[in-house]
Amino acid sequence: MVLLFFAGTLLFCGGLSLLFFPTARFSEAENRLLAEKPQFSMAALRDGSYTAAWEHYAAERMVGRRLMRGVHAATEVALGKCEVSNVLLCRDGSLTKRLTVNERIYQKNLNAISALSAAAEKNGSTLTVAIAPRRIDARTDVLPYLYRQSKSNVPYRKLSEKLPQTLLLDHITEDAQWYRTDHHWSTAGAFAAYRAIATRLGLTPYRETDFSREAVSSSFWGTTDAAAGLLNVAPDKIELWRYTGDEALLVTKDGNPATFTGLYDFSRLLTRDGYAVFLGGNDGVTEITMGENDTRPTLLVIKDSFANSVIPFLARHYRIIAVDPRYTTVNVSDYIKEADRTLLLCGMQTLTEVAMRENI
Repeated sequence: MVLLFFAGTLLFCGGLSLLFFPTARFSEAENRLLAEKPQFSMAALRDGSYTAAWEHYAAERMVGRRLMRGVHAATEVALGKCEVSNVLLCRDGSLTKRLTVNERIYQKNLNAISALSAAAEKNGSTLTVAIAPRRIDARTDVLPYLYRQSKSNVPYRKLSEKLPQTLLLDHITEDAQWYRTDHHWSTAGAFAAYRAIATRLGLTPYRETDFSREAVSSSFWGTTDAAAGLLNVAPDKIELWRYTGDEALLVTKDGNPATFTGLYDFSRLLTRDGYAVFLGGNDGVTEITMGENDTRPTLLVIKDSFANSVIPFLARHYRIIAVDPRYTTVNVSDYIKEADRTLLLCGMQTLTEVAMRENI
């Protein structure tokens, strides 16, 4: 009876706190928006969607959610599981998200890239396609022993069949080339990608010794950590590879001057989204120049967030126009006309899970 009374009291107090003091809608720990309070209607009540929405709202906005997620994750680990909330706990202590392939979205994106390639050829240029592997596929050597990899190569094989000239950046497999709590590659991984891309574009890439390394954060917890909810994960470090003059480059984002100087928004290091230090995160159209008199050739980069850490290297060679089709309705084909070269650089995770806009 005492336990029942205690449990009932907790539920009652939790319900009151949810009504009057719900947690903020944006979760810093999870780096995402949580559920909104559902709107009541008799139709929604009758079909059950209102009560289902309330259950979802209560689960996401209950006071103490972060602690409860941590307790749940710790319990899963204590039970001997190597997975929490679709996040695999790797043998080296790193985290990797279990991913799926949406076949309809994937096929649609491949078709869009083929159409973009045709548009580039019509304009007398060539589209270079470079794809970053998923971390779960690049770091197979540290996955849990019983994890089955049987279907992991299927999307890559399909990509090679549909777009045989694709530069698959599957050589980026070292621990130092990936963040351990995030799905992105580290700056070392971005540099390896840059060298492969530069060679494909006909450039002579710079060497490691042509950059000075600057450690800017030792407390970065990325997207995979946010999904897992574990409380005792060691953070990643973020390192920038600088070169003389990079602070003088001018960045505009969707037509407006960036609020930061050079290529890096250091204020983002104070937030959960530390990876956004590169170019200040994702925007529809980002341009990088040396000023109005920049006579260098123009590289159009059609991108997702994987490109953000690679573009600073490419900006040493080119005037950059970077378009992220997820955040703009501009017609990408229009930019091809003013570009000397066109590069599509994104992650396999984006291709297989996120439908690109029709404007690509």
